[in-house]
Amino acid sequence: MTRAKTSKKDQVTKRMPHKFDPENKDLLLSAERRRSLDIHRVMSIIPILRYHTVADIGCGPGYFTIPLGKYLFDGKVIALDIQQEMLDAAKKQLDRIHLTNVELMLTEEAKLPLENNSIDGALVSFAIHEADDPKTMLAEAKRCLRADGWLALLEWHKREMESGPPLEDRIDEADLRQMAEEAGFRHLTRHSMNKDQYMLVMHK
Repeated sequence: MTRAKTSKKDQVTKRMPHKFDPENKDLLLSAERRRSLDIHRVMSIIPILRYHTVADIGCGPGYFTIPLGKYLFDGKVIALDIQQEMLDAAKKQLDRIHLTNVELMLTEEAKLPLENNSIDGALVSFAIHEADDPKTMLAEAKRCLRADGWLALLEWHKREMESGPPLEDRIDEADLRQMAEEAGFRHLTRHSMNKDQYMLVMHK
């Protein structure tokens, strides 16, 4: 029997990005994080209106979910995460302050449990670099957005630093912008949120 040859391409195993460990979820709500990443500044930059329906994609334990819910008093937040433990942590916060305009949903990366053209905006905070297929995640966000919808992408600068994900997982700002534009988004603005993190605001 002749053994089929295996190409070098076949021998290469695709590296999967690291996922945030839900056991460390309290770090995402820490006072230190609130000092370095100003929630109110993010809210002032994104083109959000109080009646919007907004998806918080990769919501974690609710760092942005709670402020979004408070702001959208005539609207709604759909908080999505691939980890049930993160959603459970967010629910505890919501129950404590009796915030009722937030819906928590377990999701897959490659398929959001939302209808086409069903949301006005999407916030994706530090989730693109964890995605197995970032382009598919961006395409899914676009599918769910209405015609005039907006997308805000928060990510880590691609350089060595003490905190944050491994360097090889990070997405350079120019590369992220290109990926979003290839998915069909138009670039609006970019912002340095602090020395380590940036935000791109896109439009469908």
